[in-house]
Amino acid sequence: MNSWQNFLLVEVCLKYSLSQKEQAILLAKFPDEDIVNDNNQVAEQSLKNPDLPISAETVTRQMWTIYNERFSPHPNREGFPDNERFSPHPNREGFPDYNQRSSRDKDAKFLAWLKPQYLEWLRIKNNNLVPPVIAYTDNPFIPLNDIITEQHLLFGREREITRVFETLNSGSSVALIGEKKIGKSSLLQAIYQQAQHRLLKPRKAIYLNLSLIFNDEDFYDELCYQVGIPVSKGRQLIRELQKQQLLLLLDEVQQMTWDGFTRELRQQLRGLADGQANPPLRLVIAASEHLDVLFPDSRDNPSPFQGVCIEEFIQPWDENMVREFIHRRLANTQVSFTEQEIIQLTQESGGHPQRLMYLCHRTYSQYMEMMKTEL
Repeated sequence: MNSWQNFLLVEVCLKYSLSQKEQAILLAKFPDEDIVNDNNQVAEQSLKNPDLPISAETVTRQMWTIYNERFSPHPNREGFPDNERFSPHPNREGFPDYNQRSSRDKDAKFLAWLKPQYLEWLRIKNNNLVPPVIAYTDNPFIPLNDIITEQHLLFGREREITRVFETLNSGSSVALIGEKKIGKSSLLQAIYQQAQHRLLKPRKAIYLNLSLIFNDEDFYDELCYQVGIPVSKGRQLIRELQKQQLLLLLDEVQQMTWDGFTRELRQQLRGLADGQANPPLRLVIAASEHLDVLFPDSRDNPSPFQGVCIEEFIQPWDENMVREFIHRRLANTQVSFTEQEIIQLTQESGGHPQRLMYLCHRTYSQYMEMMKTEL
C-alpha cells in the first residue's frame, strides 16, 4: 500500500466512517493523487476485488451515498445552508460545492480538495512530526504482557511484515517461527489488520488463537463461525470453503499437538492451502518450533505444514534496534536513560522485545519514583 492509499484509508475512509465496500470503491476510483477512474473502470476491477460492485450503475449509486451522506453534514447540523454546498463538521474540514456538478466534475473537485490535505499529511509524516500522545508522567513502556493490537505501538517489525506479504502475494503460505513471547502474536494482529490493503488478491482474514481451542470440534465450530457458514466438517466443509478466499491466521499452532486434535484436521488444512494456483486458504501460522519437528504423529509423512508454509524467523532485536526503541519511547518524556543503563538493558534482555519492555518499564518507574522524592 503506497502513501496515497494509506492517506485515503486513515485520513479519509476511517475518519468519515466509510464502510468496507465504500472504502474499496474510493481506493479504486482514486488509485493515486493524479488519477480518477470512471465508474465503468471501477466496476471492471470487481473481478479482482469482490468488495467492488460489478456494475457501473451501482458504483454511481454508491458514489452518490459517499458524496451526499458520508461527506455531507447531517440535515440539522448547524452551518449547512443548502444542498449545494458542504458545511464542515466541527472537528474536520468539509468538502465544498459538489452536489450540482456532473459525476466527473464531482470526482475531479473531490480529488482537488484531497490533494492539499495529502501533501500536508505527507509533509508531517516525512518529518516525523507526530503529536505527543503520552504524558511524561505515564510509563511509555507498555503493554507488558498483552498482544499489541494498536499498530502505532508496534515497533521494529515492518521488515518482517513486508516479507510476509511478499510471500503471500507470491502464492505461498507463511510460518512465523520464533521463541515464545518474541512478538509472533502481535505480528499476526498486524497482518490481520493490514491484509485488506496489502494482498494483491483480496482474501477475508480470519484469526484463530489455538490456545483457546482444545480439539477438532472446537476448531471446526470457531472456523465456521468466523467464516459465516454452517458448522460442518469433512467433504461438506471442503465444499463450503472452496467457495471462499480466506487468509487463515493460526496463532500458537503447536497447540495442535494436543490429544484433542487429529492428524486428519491438519491434513485437511494442508489440502485446502496446497496444490492449486489460487487455493481457498492461504495460511499464516505462528509456532515456537520449526515445522520439521512439529507433529510427531505424522509418522513417516512430513509435517502437514512443511512444504506449504515458507518459514519466516522472528529474531530478537540487535543493539541498534534496542537503542531506537528506547529513544522513541522516551521521546515525549522528561526522562533519558544513561548509556550504562542502555547497555545493561540490551544485555539483560538479549534483544527480546517483551523482556526489554519489562526491564525498561521498571527502569522508567524508578526514575518516576526519584522525581517524586525530589519534589
